Amino acid sequence: MSIDDMAVRSCATDEVTPRAVEARLMPWAATMRAVWWAVGLAVSLTFFYFGLVMGSFVPWLALPITVIGVLAALYCAWRLWRAMQARKLDAPVIVIGPEGFLDRRFGRAVPWQDVAGLEVDQPGTRTFLRVTAADPARFVARGRMLRRRVARQGALVSCLSEMDVSPAALVAAAEAHKAAA
Repeated sequence: MSIDDMAVRSCATDEVTPRAVEARLMPWAATMRAVWWAVGLAVSLTFFYFGLVMGSFVPWLALPITVIGVLAALYCAWRLWRAMQARKLDAPVIVIGPEGFLDRRFGRAVPWQDVAGLEVDQPGTRTFLRVTAADPARFVARGRMLRRRVARQGALVSCLSEMDVSPAALVAAAEAHKAAA
């Protein structure tokens, strides 16, 4: 067998598989999330202080306002801490590969066999990829109740506009991997 025959034989057995694409949050998007929760923390602390001051004028209204301010401050502080951790972490947020579609904001990868359809929504300047699966809620990690509830509406919706890879490249990769599966 000659070298040319071996090259033809190896090319005939190679399948063309699209390469995996990883996308990270752009620095401005991660910073904006941290700023958003910092502003929320400042507002909730102001609400808490307002509840304390209100106690001298209207005592029956002071306790609910103070409690709401404390709870909101604790929640915003927790979310700010998580946003700062995500900002430091340099892991890819969206991974589109042969195994499936993974958006770490949801939790679990959706295998291409379970993907029923891919749709692109472009309201305004943002781009969203809607991944339709038979039961999308099972791909949402535990503890993410709001996203699980949204997924029960029939699809996982990922925002592609905040990524360091163009939305068109991410959509093309997803369609190529879906077609190859």
